[in-house]
Amino acid sequence: MELLFKREQTSGKMGRINFKLWGKLEVSEDEQALITRYRFDESVLIGSDDSELLRKSVKLGAIVFVIAALLLTYMGGAAVGFWGGVAAGVGAGYWLMNEKRETIFVKDMLHGRNFTCESVVELAKKEAWLEGACGVFRQVMESAKHWDGVERHTIDPLPKEQAKDLILRAA
Repeated sequence: MELLFKREQTSGKMGRINFKLWGKLEVSEDEQALITRYRFDESVLIGSDDSELLRKSVKLGAIVFVIAALLLTYMGGAAVGFWGGVAAGVGAGYWLMNEKRETIFVKDMLHGRNFTCESVVELAKKEAWLEGACGVFRQVMESAKHWDGVERHTIDPLPKEQAKDLILRAA
């Protein structure tokens, strides 16, 4: 498994520089077989709370729906206006949600994913974040090779103080 990164910088709004990062996982045929077998491509690689982004996407979709429905109703009739508005609104909301979401699925990295960063520091953090998550994913895939069968793990009792510390940390 290899993690590829490509970095770019472009001019943004108001003369600011935007930093772009593209990341992709390349896997061997054996690794792809494991991904397919256990449906790892649908797994969340990095989870995030995207609820605020979801609200923004719904608002954008509603606004685009109204505008498109009015224009298309004027041009082609009520049915065309309604269904065209629905398609435009859903498309706009989906686009925003997919473009800006912080939740990253394994399939995103298998196909390649673009990230926009506001600074070089944010770009470096995103690279480290992705590298760490892909490293964990690599180890999960390695352990998946041995999921068949039964393993026995002996758990020995700890001394009283260590047991107490462990219980307090777990709570």
